[in-house]
Amino acid sequence: MELRGHAEITAMIDHVTQHGYSSAEYDRGLLAALRWVAGLTTAPPISDVPLGRPVTAFDADHEQDRAYEAMSVLAEPKLREGAEVQGHDYVTGVENTLAWAVGDDGLATPWG
Repeated sequence: MELRGHAEITAMIDHVTQHGYSSAEYDRGLLAALRWVAGLTTAPPISDVPLGRPVTAFDADHEQDRAYEAMSVLAEPKLREGAEVQGHDYVTGVENTLAWAVGDDGLATPWG
């Protein structure tokens, strides 16, 4: 497993910033995940604890798991509360985007 290339990640950031992708809340999650993976922000979008180093595919995969977990009523309170504050579509956007960032089919690329 490896992260998609920086150019592809920044192309998605640019596209979503200019044209949107889905709902505003989903797009917020999508952009938060991409900006974190691209190194433009330091704190992951769900766990919110900076790594202090560049994001790896393992980190993105782990954060995707945290997003998936946050959507469950059985999630640890901090994750569940964060998901309630950010909104379900935000968390779904993060989860789908991080799946895509590590090579899965979480998102359809608008250009291809």
